[in-house]
Amino acid sequence: MYDLTLFSATQGLQNVYTPFPFKMHLGFCIIATILYLIQFYRRGSFHYLVLMAAIDLTFLTQTTICNDGSRVAVLGIVEVALLAIAAVLNIHYGKQQKAVKAAANAAADEQNERKKNAEREQSEKDKAVVDNAFED
Repeated sequence: MYDLTLFSATQGLQNVYTPFPFKMHLGFCIIATILYLIQFYRRGSFHYLVLMAAIDLTFLTQTTICNDGSRVAVLGIVEVALLAIAAVLNIHYGKQQKAVKAAANAAADEQNERKKNAEREQSEKDKAVVDNAFED
């Protein structure tokens, strides 16, 4: 009948597992990598690096590595695992941030309390101006 390999080569059929054309997918991965590296640098949470890796691994669909369904399924499992790891790391990071914020708030509350006590003592001294004038 027809030679399907010749037909697909002449028509330029795209891999059915690729989400975007090659150049768009490459640009998307580069932008995501830059943004997640900046976020990691600014905030210091490793879940940004894991998300970056998960996004960049989708680029494997553009290569010959992911031409059949079983390899794409393995890639999908790896992607799900990376997203789960990122979620766990994000939850852990959120708890750390809450603890740091609570400690900072406690220190600020303690400092405000000392300041109020000092102001209260000063106002008590200022009320008794005549008594304070004759103290030895």
